[in-house]
Amino acid sequence: MKTPPVPSSSERIYVLDAKNRPVEVFDNGAWSRWMTENELIFRRTLLDDYGVTVTTRFRGVSKPKTEEALLFVTRVAGMQAQDNRSYGASTLDEALEQHERIVQKILRIMTGR
Repeated sequence: MKTPPVPSSSERIYVLDAKNRPVEVFDNGAWSRWMTENELIFRRTLLDDYGVTVTTRFRGVSKPKTEEALLFVTRVAGMQAQDNRSYGASTLDEALEQHERIVQKILRIMTGR
């Protein structure tokens, strides 16, 4: 697994507790170790027939305190360039629901249904 990038001083960093809830941490070294030692991908859907992959993972980094912490990201890859997007979520449950909605939407688009 590759080493995560060091967050900037204006970013907030998080790890997940035993129930996959984000917990803010303040030690970059501990955060970096946690990020390399844990599985960050929670769901990956390969739509092989269409060459599309939808992946939902934990980012562990958010913008400054003035913004909502979107710590999970669902990324669509393999579609037209304008359709390859990333979608943020605050919680794992929210991210997994979003993942499923995106997969269903892509299937409707690809099958014309």
